[in-house]
Amino acid sequence: MEINALKIHPKDNVAVAIKPLKAGDRILGVASDLLIAGQDIPKNHKLALEEISIGGKIIKYGESIGLATKTIQPGQWVHTHNLKAED
Repeated sequence: MEINALKIHPKDNVAVAIKPLKAGDRILGVASDLLIAGQDIPKNHKLALEEISIGGKIIKYGESIGLATKTIQPGQWVHTHNLKAED
């Protein structure tokens, strides 16, 4: 099985899909290989590595890139439908 996602920084709570992922695919290349894609995730898009609560910071590159607008479960796609810029 090939790596299909990368966690860029140790503090990150998201990984980046390096290949298109289908719902149900096992996420390989992050700390836990028990993570499953919750829905289809396009290549180069983010997916949650842990539960992120409403208002929780989305951490990529070790820095906050925005806030969750709803609870995001591990393996779910993180994008404009559930992420907003910090004020």
